[in-house]
Amino acid sequence: MDIFAELSSISSQIDDLILRIEKVIETDSSDRTDESSGFLEAERHLGSARRELNRILRNR
Repeated sequence: MDIFAELSSISSQIDDLILRIEKVIETDSSDRTDESSGFLEAERHLGSARRELNRILRNR
């Protein structure tokens, strides 16, 4: 298995998840602050994971 290809695929999947969360946040018309903050927190963690994977990929 090519580790570079695998990590690149995971990074792309994280990008897709972030976009999906952003769409949920944008389309959620109700004012549920607790739920929105949870989505934002998940988005933030996924962004951190993506940056770490990209850092690993650059250093390979």
